Amino acid sequence: MLTSGRHIAARLALTAALLALPASLRAQGTRVYVRHAPPGEAGALLRDVLAHPYELRYERWNTRLFRDSVVDRTVLVIGSSATVASTVHGDVVVVGGDLFLQPGAHIDGRAIAYGGGVYDSQQASVGGGRFAFRDVRIDAVRTPEGTALDYRPAPPPEGPQRVTFPLLYGLRIPAYRRVDGVSLPWGPRITLGEEAVVLDPTVTYRSDLGAWDPALAAHVALGESWSLDAFGGRTTLTNDRWIQSEVTNSLTVLAAGRDYRNYWRADRIEGRLTREWSADVGQIALWGGARTERDWSVAAGGPWSIWGQSARNGMRRANPAIERGRLSTAIAGVNGSLALANVMLNAAVTVERPFDAPRDERFTQTTADLLVAFPTFSTQSFTLRSHAVLTAGDTALPQRFSYLGGAGTLPTFDVLQFGGDRLVFIESMYNVPLGFVHAPVLGAPVFSLRHAIGAAGVGKLPAFEQNLGARLSLGAAYVEYAIDPATRHDAVVAGLNVPGVR
Repeated sequence: MLTSGRHIAARLALTAALLALPASLRAQGTRVYVRHAPPGEAGALLRDVLAHPYELRYERWNTRLFRDSVVDRTVLVIGSSATVASTVHGDVVVVGGDLFLQPGAHIDGRAIAYGGGVYDSQQASVGGGRFAFRDVRIDAVRTPEGTALDYRPAPPPEGPQRVTFPLLYGLRIPAYRRVDGVSLPWGPRITLGEEAVVLDPTVTYRSDLGAWDPALAAHVALGESWSLDAFGGRTTLTNDRWIQSEVTNSLTVLAAGRDYRNYWRADRIEGRLTREWSADVGQIALWGGARTERDWSVAAGGPWSIWGQSARNGMRRANPAIERGRLSTAIAGVNGSLALANVMLNAAVTVERPFDAPRDERFTQTTADLLVAFPTFSTQSFTLRSHAVLTAGDTALPQRFSYLGGAGTLPTFDVLQFGGDRLVFIESMYNVPLGFVHAPVLGAPVFSLRHAIGAAGVGKLPAFEQNLGARLSLGAAYVEYAIDPATRHDAVVAGLNVPGVR
Protein backbone atom coordinates (compact mmCIF):
# COMPACT_ATOMS: atom_id res chain seq x y z
CA MET A 1 0.00 0.00 0.00
CA LEU A 2 2.90 2.35 0.70
CA THR A 3 4.30 1.70 -2.76
CA SER A 4 0.95 2.52 -4.35
CA GLY A 5 0.75 5.76 -2.36
CA ARG A 6 4.19 6.86 -3.56
CA HIS A 7 3.22 6.15 -7.19
CA ILE A 8 0.02 8.20 -6.79
CA ALA A 9 1.94 11.09 -5.20
CA ALA A 10 4.52 11.05 -8.00
CA ARG A 11 1.80 11.09 -10.65
CA LEU A 12 -0.02 14.00 -8.96
CA ALA A 13 3.23 15.97 -8.86
CA LEU A 14 3.80 15.39 -12.57
CA THR A 15 0.21 16.35 -13.36
CA ALA A 16 0.54 19.60 -11.37
CA ALA A 17 3.72 20.50 -13.23
CA LEU A 18 2.07 19.99 -16.61
CA LEU A 19 -1.06 21.91 -15.65
CA ALA A 20 1.13 24.83 -14.61
CA LEU A 21 2.29 25.22 -18.20
CA PRO A 22 0.36 27.31 -20.73
CA ALA A 23 -1.97 25.19 -22.85
CA SER A 24 -0.06 25.84 -26.07
CA LEU A 25 3.18 24.72 -24.48
CA ARG A 26 1.57 21.61 -22.97
CA ALA A 27 0.40 20.59 -26.42
CA GLN A 28 3.59 20.99 -28.38
CA GLY A 29 6.43 23.39 -27.72
CA THR A 30 7.84 23.45 -24.19
CA ARG A 31 11.45 22.41 -23.72
CA VAL A 32 11.97 19.33 -21.58
CA TYR A 33 15.43 18.50 -20.28
CA VAL A 34 17.05 16.09 -17.83
CA ARG A 35 18.41 17.84 -14.77
CA HIS A 36 18.98 14.79 -12.56
CA ALA A 37 19.07 11.57 -14.58
CA PRO A 38 18.15 8.14 -13.28
CA PRO A 39 21.08 5.76 -12.97
CA GLY A 40 22.04 3.15 -15.53
CA GLU A 41 20.06 2.28 -18.64
CA ALA A 42 17.00 4.29 -17.58
CA GLY A 43 18.97 7.55 -17.56
CA ALA A 44 20.85 6.79 -20.78
CA LEU A 45 17.61 6.12 -22.66
CA LEU A 46 15.97 9.29 -21.35
CA ARG A 47 18.91 11.47 -22.38
CA ASP A 48 18.97 9.86 -25.82
CA VAL A 49 15.25 10.47 -26.34
CA LEU A 50 15.50 14.16 -25.48
CA ALA A 51 18.56 14.62 -27.70
CA HIS A 52 16.35 14.12 -30.77
CA PRO A 53 13.21 15.91 -32.02
CA TYR A 54 10.10 15.04 -30.05
CA GLU A 55 6.50 16.09 -29.69
CA LEU A 56 5.10 16.65 -26.18
CA ARG A 57 1.60 15.32 -25.60
CA TYR A 58 -0.57 15.53 -22.50
CA GLU A 59 -4.19 14.78 -21.70
CA ARG A 60 -5.48 14.42 -18.18
CA TRP A 61 -5.40 10.77 -17.01
CA ASN A 62 -4.84 9.20 -20.45
CA THR A 63 -3.18 10.50 -23.60
CA ARG A 64 -4.52 8.75 -26.71
CA LEU A 65 -2.89 8.38 -30.12
CA PHE A 66 -5.74 7.23 -32.31
CA ARG A 67 -5.56 4.50 -34.91
CA ASP A 68 -5.98 6.70 -37.98
CA SER A 69 -3.17 9.12 -37.04
CA VAL A 70 0.52 9.21 -37.97
CA VAL A 71 3.19 11.04 -35.92
CA ASP A 72 6.46 11.73 -37.73
CA ARG A 73 8.67 12.01 -34.63
CA THR A 74 9.10 10.77 -31.06
CA VAL A 75 6.11 11.29 -28.75
CA LEU A 76 6.83 12.27 -25.13
CA VAL A 77 4.00 12.00 -22.58
CA ILE A 78 4.51 13.44 -19.08
CA GLY A 79 2.12 13.05 -16.19
CA SER A 80 -0.44 10.64 -17.63
CA SER A 81 -0.73 7.19 -19.07
CA ALA A 82 -0.85 6.76 -22.85
CA THR A 83 -2.84 4.51 -25.16
CA VAL A 84 -1.27 4.11 -28.61
CA ALA A 85 -3.06 2.74 -31.66
CA SER A 86 -1.40 4.96 -34.29
CA THR A 87 1.80 4.91 -36.34
CA VAL A 88 4.76 6.71 -34.74
CA HIS A 89 7.98 7.28 -36.67
CA GLY A 90 10.10 7.47 -33.55
CA ASP A 91 9.89 6.46 -29.88
CA VAL A 92 6.90 6.64 -27.53
CA VAL A 93 7.99 7.60 -24.01
CA VAL A 94 5.73 7.91 -20.97
CA VAL A 95 7.03 9.57 -17.81
CA GLY A 96 4.83 8.91 -14.80
CA GLY A 97 2.30 6.47 -16.24
CA ASP A 98 1.59 3.28 -18.13
CA LEU A 99 1.93 2.71 -21.87
CA PHE A 100 -0.84 0.64 -23.48
CA LEU A 101 -0.35 -0.66 -27.03
CA GLN A 102 -3.52 -1.41 -28.98
CA PRO A 103 -4.03 -3.60 -32.07
CA GLY A 104 -2.66 -1.85 -35.15
CA ALA A 105 -0.14 0.29 -33.27
CA HIS A 106 3.18 0.63 -35.11
CA ILE A 107 6.18 2.27 -33.40
CA ASP A 108 9.40 2.51 -35.40
CA GLY A 109 11.50 3.13 -32.29
CA ARG A 110 11.16 2.13 -28.66
CA ALA A 111 8.23 1.91 -26.24
CA ILE A 112 9.43 3.22 -22.87
CA ALA A 113 7.60 3.80 -19.59
CA TYR A 114 8.99 5.40 -16.42
CA GLY A 115 7.02 4.75 -13.26
CA GLY A 116 4.70 2.33 -15.06
CA GLY A 117 4.52 -0.65 -17.37
CA VAL A 118 4.39 -1.32 -21.10
CA TYR A 119 1.31 -3.42 -21.86
CA ASP A 120 1.54 -5.18 -25.19
CA SER A 121 -0.89 -6.31 -27.87
CA GLN A 122 -0.37 -9.25 -30.20
CA GLN A 123 -1.26 -7.01 -33.15
CA ALA A 124 1.08 -4.14 -32.24
CA SER A 125 4.66 -3.82 -33.50
CA VAL A 126 7.58 -2.03 -31.82
CA GLY A 127 10.81 -1.88 -33.77
CA GLY A 128 13.21 -0.81 -31.03
CA GLY A 129 12.09 -2.87 -28.05
CA ARG A 130 9.96 -2.37 -24.96
CA PHE A 131 11.37 -0.91 -21.72
CA ALA A 132 9.42 -0.60 -18.46
CA PHE A 133 11.15 1.09 -15.51
CA ARG A 134 8.36 0.67 -12.97
CA ASP A 135 10.37 1.78 -9.94
CA VAL A 136 12.03 4.81 -11.54
CA ARG A 137 10.26 7.91 -10.20
CA ILE A 138 10.78 11.18 -12.05
CA ASP A 139 9.45 14.61 -11.04
CA ALA A 140 8.61 17.28 -13.64
CA VAL A 141 9.61 20.74 -12.34
CA ARG A 142 8.83 24.01 -14.13
CA THR A 143 11.91 26.23 -14.52
CA PRO A 144 12.71 29.36 -16.56
CA GLU A 145 14.40 27.09 -19.12
CA GLY A 146 11.40 24.79 -19.52
CA THR A 147 10.45 21.60 -17.73
CA ALA A 148 13.19 19.82 -15.80
CA LEU A 149 13.03 16.10 -15.17
CA ASP A 150 14.48 15.12 -11.80
CA TYR A 151 15.05 11.53 -10.76
CA ARG A 152 13.76 10.91 -7.25
CA PRO A 153 15.46 7.94 -5.59
CA ALA A 154 13.16 5.59 -3.74
CA PRO A 155 13.22 6.06 0.03
CA PRO A 156 15.09 3.44 2.01
CA PRO A 157 12.97 0.40 2.76
CA GLU A 158 11.12 0.46 6.03
CA GLY A 159 11.90 -3.19 6.57
CA PRO A 160 11.16 -6.33 4.61
CA GLN A 161 7.47 -7.12 4.18
CA ARG A 162 7.51 -10.88 4.50
CA VAL A 163 3.80 -11.57 4.04
CA THR A 164 1.53 -9.75 1.58
CA PHE A 165 -1.97 -10.40 0.25
CA PRO A 166 -1.99 -9.91 -3.56
CA LEU A 167 -4.86 -8.41 -5.52
CA LEU A 168 -7.94 -8.25 -3.27
CA TYR A 169 -6.77 -9.27 0.23
CA GLY A 170 -5.21 -12.43 -1.16
CA LEU A 171 -8.16 -13.32 -3.39
CA ARG A 172 -6.66 -14.18 -6.81
CA ILE A 173 -8.30 -13.98 -10.26
CA PRO A 174 -11.25 -16.42 -10.40
CA ALA A 175 -12.15 -18.73 -13.29
CA TYR A 176 -15.44 -20.28 -14.44
CA ARG A 177 -15.46 -23.75 -16.03
CA ARG A 178 -18.04 -26.35 -16.93
CA VAL A 179 -16.52 -28.94 -14.55
CA ASP A 180 -15.45 -26.73 -11.62
CA GLY A 181 -18.08 -24.02 -11.64
CA VAL A 182 -16.41 -21.07 -9.94
CA SER A 183 -12.73 -21.61 -9.14
CA LEU A 184 -11.84 -19.10 -6.44
CA PRO A 185 -8.19 -19.14 -5.26
CA TRP A 186 -7.03 -17.37 -2.10
CA GLY A 187 -3.71 -17.17 -0.35
CA PRO A 188 -0.93 -14.93 0.99
CA ARG A 189 2.44 -14.35 -0.67
CA ILE A 190 5.58 -14.93 1.41
CA THR A 191 8.85 -13.23 0.41
CA LEU A 192 12.21 -14.24 1.85
CA GLY A 193 15.66 -12.72 1.38
CA GLU A 194 14.98 -9.60 -0.72
CA GLU A 195 12.68 -11.53 -3.11
CA ALA A 196 15.21 -14.31 -3.61
CA VAL A 197 12.49 -16.74 -2.56
CA VAL A 198 8.77 -16.16 -3.22
CA LEU A 199 6.19 -18.63 -1.89
CA ASP A 200 2.55 -18.67 -3.01
CA PRO A 201 0.44 -20.99 -0.85
CA THR A 202 -3.18 -21.04 -2.02
CA VAL A 203 -6.42 -22.89 -1.48
CA THR A 204 -8.93 -22.94 -4.35
CA TYR A 205 -12.65 -23.48 -3.82
CA ARG A 206 -14.38 -25.19 -6.78
CA SER A 207 -18.10 -24.62 -6.39
CA ASP A 208 -19.54 -27.37 -8.60
CA LEU A 209 -17.18 -30.01 -7.20
CA GLY A 210 -17.49 -28.81 -3.63
CA ALA A 211 -13.71 -29.20 -3.40
CA TRP A 212 -11.05 -27.20 -1.57
CA ASP A 213 -7.76 -27.66 -3.46
CA PRO A 214 -4.53 -26.78 -1.60
CA ALA A 215 -1.41 -25.85 -3.59
CA LEU A 216 2.01 -24.28 -3.16
CA ALA A 217 4.01 -22.50 -5.88
CA ALA A 218 7.58 -21.36 -5.26
CA HIS A 219 10.08 -19.24 -7.20
CA VAL A 220 13.75 -19.12 -6.22
CA ALA A 221 16.13 -16.66 -7.91
CA LEU A 222 19.57 -18.22 -8.32
CA GLY A 223 21.57 -15.20 -9.42
CA GLU A 224 20.75 -12.92 -12.34
CA SER A 225 20.06 -15.58 -14.99
CA TRP A 226 19.11 -18.78 -13.17
CA SER A 227 15.87 -19.56 -11.37
CA LEU A 228 14.02 -22.52 -9.89
CA ASP A 229 10.24 -22.91 -10.00
CA ALA A 230 8.22 -25.57 -8.23
CA PHE A 231 4.53 -26.43 -7.82
CA GLY A 232 2.69 -28.98 -5.74
CA GLY A 233 -1.01 -29.40 -5.15
CA ARG A 234 -4.40 -30.70 -6.22
CA THR A 235 -5.80 -29.04 -9.33
CA THR A 236 -7.96 -29.25 -12.46
CA LEU A 237 -5.84 -29.59 -15.62
CA THR A 238 -6.34 -29.10 -19.36
CA ASN A 239 -4.24 -29.24 -22.53
CA ASP A 240 -6.45 -26.75 -24.38
CA ARG A 241 -5.37 -23.42 -22.88
CA TRP A 242 -3.76 -22.54 -26.22
CA ILE A 243 -7.15 -21.89 -27.83
CA GLN A 244 -8.01 -18.79 -25.79
CA SER A 245 -7.10 -17.07 -22.55
CA GLU A 246 -8.50 -18.03 -19.15
CA VAL A 247 -10.52 -14.80 -18.94
CA THR A 248 -12.01 -15.27 -22.41
CA ASN A 249 -12.89 -18.90 -21.73
CA SER A 250 -14.53 -18.06 -18.38
CA LEU A 251 -16.70 -15.32 -19.91
CA THR A 252 -17.68 -17.61 -22.79
CA VAL A 253 -18.69 -20.38 -20.39
CA LEU A 254 -20.74 -18.02 -18.24
CA ALA A 255 -22.50 -16.24 -21.12
CA ALA A 256 -22.93 -18.96 -23.75
CA GLY A 257 -22.27 -22.24 -21.96
CA ARG A 258 -19.41 -23.00 -24.37
CA ASP A 259 -16.22 -24.30 -22.78
CA TYR A 260 -13.41 -24.74 -25.32
CA ARG A 261 -11.39 -27.00 -23.02
CA ASN A 262 -11.44 -30.60 -21.80
CA TYR A 263 -10.33 -31.35 -18.24
CA TRP A 264 -9.07 -33.94 -15.80
CA ARG A 265 -8.19 -33.82 -12.10
CA ALA A 266 -4.76 -34.49 -10.61
CA ASP A 267 -2.43 -34.26 -7.66
CA ARG A 268 0.69 -32.83 -9.32
CA ILE A 269 4.25 -32.04 -8.23
CA GLU A 270 6.58 -30.29 -10.68
CA GLY A 271 9.99 -28.59 -10.63
CA ARG A 272 11.86 -26.59 -13.30
CA LEU A 273 15.34 -25.07 -13.52
CA THR A 274 15.57 -22.15 -15.98
CA ARG A 275 18.44 -20.25 -17.60
CA GLU A 276 17.58 -16.94 -19.32
CA TRP A 277 19.43 -14.68 -21.76
CA SER A 278 18.24 -11.16 -22.63
CA ALA A 279 19.19 -8.64 -25.29
CA ASP A 280 17.74 -5.43 -26.70
CA VAL A 281 15.91 -7.31 -29.44
CA GLY A 282 14.47 -10.13 -27.34
CA GLN A 283 15.03 -12.89 -24.83
CA ILE A 284 15.32 -16.66 -24.68
CA ALA A 285 14.99 -19.18 -21.86
CA LEU A 286 16.01 -22.83 -21.63
CA TRP A 287 14.53 -24.99 -18.89
CA GLY A 288 14.38 -28.58 -17.73
CA GLY A 289 12.81 -30.53 -14.91
CA ALA A 290 10.41 -33.29 -13.94
CA ARG A 291 6.81 -33.78 -12.87
CA THR A 292 4.75 -36.51 -11.31
CA GLU A 293 0.98 -36.61 -11.06
CA ARG A 294 -1.83 -38.90 -9.94
CA ASP A 295 -4.67 -38.48 -12.45
CA TRP A 296 -8.38 -39.25 -12.52
CA SER A 297 -11.32 -38.33 -14.76
CA VAL A 298 -13.87 -35.66 -13.95
CA ALA A 299 -17.41 -35.58 -15.36
CA ALA A 300 -18.97 -32.56 -17.03
CA GLY A 301 -21.36 -31.11 -14.50
CA GLY A 302 -24.14 -28.61 -14.22
CA PRO A 303 -22.73 -25.15 -13.48
CA TRP A 304 -25.17 -22.41 -14.41
CA SER A 305 -24.84 -20.36 -17.61
CA ILE A 306 -26.98 -17.70 -19.25
CA TRP A 307 -27.39 -19.73 -22.46
CA GLY A 308 -26.44 -23.22 -23.57
CA GLN A 309 -26.74 -24.96 -20.22
CA SER A 310 -28.43 -28.05 -21.66
CA ALA A 311 -27.23 -27.81 -25.28
CA ARG A 312 -25.28 -30.72 -26.79
CA ASN A 313 -22.20 -28.52 -27.12
CA GLY A 314 -22.96 -26.61 -23.93
CA MET A 315 -22.32 -27.10 -20.24
CA ARG A 316 -23.19 -30.80 -20.28
CA ARG A 317 -20.88 -31.69 -23.17
CA ALA A 318 -19.19 -35.00 -22.37
CA ASN A 319 -15.75 -34.68 -20.83
CA PRO A 320 -13.36 -37.33 -22.26
CA ALA A 321 -12.21 -39.97 -19.78
CA ILE A 322 -8.49 -40.25 -19.05
CA GLU A 323 -6.33 -43.14 -17.83
CA ARG A 324 -6.30 -43.26 -14.05
CA GLY A 325 -3.02 -43.70 -12.22
CA ARG A 326 0.47 -42.31 -11.67
CA LEU A 327 2.30 -40.56 -14.54
CA SER A 328 5.88 -39.35 -14.00
CA THR A 329 7.80 -37.59 -16.76
CA ALA A 330 10.96 -35.68 -17.60
CA ILE A 331 10.22 -32.29 -19.15
CA ALA A 332 12.32 -29.70 -20.99
CA GLY A 333 11.71 -26.72 -23.19
CA VAL A 334 12.74 -23.44 -24.74
CA ASN A 335 10.77 -20.24 -25.16
CA GLY A 336 11.67 -16.81 -26.41
CA SER A 337 10.59 -13.58 -28.04
CA LEU A 338 12.12 -11.40 -30.73
CA ALA A 339 11.29 -7.90 -31.97
CA LEU A 340 13.38 -7.06 -34.99
CA ALA A 341 12.73 -4.81 -38.00
CA ASN A 342 9.05 -4.38 -37.02
CA VAL A 343 8.53 -8.14 -36.83
CA MET A 344 7.39 -9.58 -33.50
CA LEU A 345 7.93 -13.29 -32.87
CA ASN A 346 7.04 -15.41 -29.84
CA ALA A 347 7.80 -19.13 -29.73
CA ALA A 348 7.73 -21.95 -27.18
CA VAL A 349 8.61 -25.65 -27.41
CA THR A 350 8.04 -28.26 -24.68
CA VAL A 351 9.18 -31.90 -24.73
CA GLU A 352 7.86 -34.55 -22.32
CA ARG A 353 9.06 -38.14 -21.86
CA PRO A 354 7.48 -40.51 -19.26
CA PHE A 355 9.56 -42.83 -17.12
CA ASP A 356 6.60 -44.18 -15.14
CA ALA A 357 3.13 -44.60 -16.64
CA PRO A 358 -0.01 -46.60 -15.71
CA ARG A 359 0.53 -49.21 -18.45
CA ASP A 360 4.24 -48.58 -18.94
CA GLU A 361 3.58 -46.44 -22.04
CA ARG A 362 6.72 -45.00 -23.61
CA PHE A 363 6.24 -41.96 -25.80
CA THR A 364 7.88 -38.61 -26.47
CA GLN A 365 5.53 -35.69 -26.93
CA THR A 366 6.55 -32.31 -28.33
CA THR A 367 4.28 -29.27 -28.09
CA ALA A 368 5.15 -26.13 -30.08
CA ASP A 369 3.54 -22.68 -30.26
CA LEU A 370 4.42 -19.84 -32.62
CA LEU A 371 3.09 -16.29 -33.00
CA VAL A 372 4.32 -13.91 -35.70
CA ALA A 373 3.01 -10.36 -36.22
CA PHE A 374 4.18 -7.53 -38.46
CA PRO A 375 2.77 -4.40 -40.13
CA THR A 376 2.07 -4.33 -43.85
CA PHE A 377 0.67 -1.17 -45.47
CA SER A 378 -0.23 1.95 -43.50
CA THR A 379 -1.95 0.76 -40.29
CA GLN A 380 -2.70 -2.74 -41.59
CA SER A 381 -1.04 -5.83 -40.14
CA PHE A 382 -0.65 -9.59 -40.51
CA THR A 383 -0.59 -12.19 -37.73
CA LEU A 384 0.08 -15.91 -37.82
CA ARG A 385 -0.54 -18.31 -34.93
CA SER A 386 0.20 -22.02 -34.85
CA HIS A 387 -0.05 -24.86 -32.33
CA ALA A 388 1.31 -28.36 -32.85
CA VAL A 389 1.39 -31.54 -30.76
CA LEU A 390 3.60 -34.34 -32.13
CA THR A 391 3.99 -37.75 -30.46
CA ALA A 392 6.57 -40.44 -31.19
CA GLY A 393 6.61 -44.00 -29.81
CA ASP A 394 3.54 -45.43 -28.08
CA THR A 395 0.16 -43.73 -28.20
CA ALA A 396 0.08 -41.06 -25.50
CA LEU A 397 -2.27 -41.31 -22.54
CA PRO A 398 -5.66 -39.56 -23.04
CA GLN A 399 -4.60 -36.93 -20.50
CA ARG A 400 -2.01 -35.86 -23.06
CA PHE A 401 -4.55 -35.46 -25.91
CA SER A 402 -5.30 -32.02 -27.35
CA TYR A 403 -8.43 -30.89 -29.19
CA LEU A 404 -9.73 -28.38 -31.71
CA GLY A 405 -13.06 -27.37 -33.22
CA GLY A 406 -15.57 -24.55 -32.72
CA ALA A 407 -15.05 -20.82 -32.30
CA GLY A 408 -11.39 -19.94 -31.79
CA THR A 409 -10.19 -22.71 -34.12
CA LEU A 410 -12.59 -24.13 -36.77
CA PRO A 411 -16.02 -22.48 -36.25
CA THR A 412 -17.95 -24.66 -38.76
CA PHE A 413 -17.26 -27.79 -36.66
CA ASP A 414 -18.53 -28.82 -33.23
CA VAL A 415 -16.76 -27.73 -30.06
CA LEU A 416 -13.52 -29.74 -29.75
CA GLN A 417 -14.74 -32.22 -32.37
CA PHE A 418 -11.23 -33.41 -33.25
CA GLY A 419 -8.67 -34.69 -30.76
CA GLY A 420 -5.73 -36.99 -30.16
CA ASP A 421 -2.02 -37.14 -29.44
CA ARG A 422 -1.21 -35.51 -32.78
CA LEU A 423 -2.51 -32.05 -33.67
CA VAL A 424 -1.57 -29.25 -36.05
CA PHE A 425 -3.40 -25.93 -36.25
CA ILE A 426 -2.41 -22.82 -38.23
CA GLU A 427 -4.34 -19.54 -38.23
CA SER A 428 -3.51 -16.48 -40.32
CA MET A 429 -5.26 -13.11 -40.15
CA TYR A 430 -4.93 -9.95 -42.23
CA ASN A 431 -6.14 -6.98 -40.17
CA VAL A 432 -7.43 -3.68 -41.55
CA PRO A 433 -8.33 -0.98 -38.97
CA LEU A 434 -11.39 1.03 -40.05
CA GLY A 435 -10.02 4.41 -39.07
CA PHE A 436 -13.01 6.35 -40.39
CA VAL A 437 -15.08 4.99 -37.47
CA HIS A 438 -14.16 5.65 -33.86
CA ALA A 439 -15.99 4.40 -30.78
CA PRO A 440 -15.33 6.05 -27.40
CA VAL A 441 -12.98 3.99 -25.20
CA LEU A 442 -13.03 1.02 -27.62
CA GLY A 443 -11.32 2.83 -30.50
CA ALA A 444 -11.72 1.95 -34.17
CA PRO A 445 -13.14 -1.40 -35.32
CA VAL A 446 -10.87 -3.84 -37.14
CA PHE A 447 -11.87 -5.89 -40.19
CA SER A 448 -9.92 -9.15 -40.57
CA LEU A 449 -9.70 -11.84 -43.22
CA ARG A 450 -9.07 -15.17 -41.50
CA HIS A 451 -7.84 -18.55 -42.72
CA ALA A 452 -7.62 -21.53 -40.36
CA ILE A 453 -6.45 -25.07 -41.12
CA GLY A 454 -6.06 -27.94 -38.70
CA ALA A 455 -6.26 -31.64 -37.93
CA ALA A 456 -6.06 -33.85 -34.84
CA GLY A 457 -6.09 -37.61 -34.38
CA VAL A 458 -4.77 -40.59 -32.44
CA GLY A 459 -1.64 -42.23 -33.84
CA LYS A 460 -1.67 -40.16 -37.01
CA LEU A 461 -3.03 -36.95 -38.46
CA PRO A 462 -6.23 -37.29 -40.53
CA ALA A 463 -7.03 -35.06 -43.50
CA PHE A 464 -6.79 -31.36 -42.72
CA GLU A 465 -9.96 -29.28 -42.38
CA GLN A 466 -10.03 -25.59 -43.12
CA ASN A 467 -12.21 -22.50 -42.70
CA LEU A 468 -12.22 -19.19 -44.51
CA GLY A 469 -13.76 -16.27 -42.68
CA ALA A 470 -14.26 -12.55 -42.22
CA ARG A 471 -14.19 -11.03 -38.73
CA LEU A 472 -15.21 -7.63 -37.41
CA SER A 473 -13.70 -6.73 -34.02
CA LEU A 474 -14.43 -3.84 -31.69
CA GLY A 475 -12.35 -3.82 -28.55
CA ALA A 476 -12.35 -7.37 -27.18
CA ALA A 477 -15.60 -8.42 -28.91
CA TYR A 478 -15.89 -9.82 -32.42
CA VAL A 479 -18.38 -11.29 -34.90
CA GLU A 480 -17.13 -13.74 -37.51
CA TYR A 481 -18.58 -15.46 -40.57
CA ALA A 482 -16.77 -18.70 -41.47
CA ILE A 483 -17.24 -21.21 -44.29
CA ASP A 484 -15.74 -24.62 -45.03
CA PRO A 485 -14.68 -24.41 -48.72
CA ALA A 486 -14.92 -28.22 -49.11
CA THR A 487 -18.44 -28.79 -47.77
CA ARG A 488 -19.88 -25.24 -48.00
CA HIS A 489 -21.01 -25.51 -44.38
CA ASP A 490 -20.92 -22.09 -42.76
CA ALA A 491 -21.31 -20.53 -39.34
CA VAL A 492 -21.71 -17.14 -37.73
CA VAL A 493 -20.06 -16.85 -34.32
CA ALA A 494 -19.63 -14.07 -31.80
CA GLY A 495 -16.97 -14.09 -29.15
CA LEU A 496 -14.38 -12.31 -27.07
CA ASN A 497 -10.62 -12.04 -27.37
CA VAL A 498 -9.41 -10.84 -23.97
CA PRO A 499 -5.62 -10.98 -23.44
CA GLY A 500 -4.38 -12.89 -20.46
CA VAL A 501 -2.85 -16.08 -19.25
CA ARG A 502 -3.56 -18.98 -21.55
